[in-house]
Amino acid sequence: MGFGSNMKSTIKIILSSVVLFAFFSFANPQKRITKLIAKIWKDKEVSMQRVNLEEPIDAVSKLNTIYSNGQLIGYACYTKAKGCRIGGCSAPNAQVDDSYESFDYIVIYDTDMTILQVDIANYGGEYGYEICRSKWLKQFKGKTKDFVINSNIDGISGATVSASHLIDDINKLGGNMLILKEKKIL
Repeated sequence: MGFGSNMKSTIKIILSSVVLFAFFSFANPQKRITKLIAKIWKDKEVSMQRVNLEEPIDAVSKLNTIYSNGQLIGYACYTKAKGCRIGGCSAPNAQVDDSYESFDYIVIYDTDMTILQVDIANYGGEYGYEICRSKWLKQFKGKTKDFVINSNIDGISGATVSASHLIDDINKLGGNMLILKEKKIL
């Protein structure tokens, strides 16, 4: 029993710790947003204020304004997009909308609604995780919307479905953010 049994117990404890750490890291979107904002505006003292929208806006789950020294400097959106269908990307097309896995992502905008950063906050699917790569996500930086896969955003092998859903969602989000700004809600 000695060494083998102890080693298995140690491995179980380590794996449990990693799983708990990952869960709590993704369970707090505000913490993740705060970390991204601190990275973007590393030379500024920033604060956030939650925006409570009277009517729900499609593709906006959580919206924050970002301030530095009392001046508005940007916006942070936390929301969800669809990934592959449950059972894999090659699963047959089902009409049931909830047959998709979903993932959480964050978009940080400046005051002109130009994207400063896109970050995948939580990707739990088995397929399509390639969209989490920072090199691929950097393609959105400096733009607002009207993204088209294989035109102004590179496709990504192994994540075609997730990339397409994310691009569609970011386009919708960008359009909604511009509308909120035009209506002076932001």
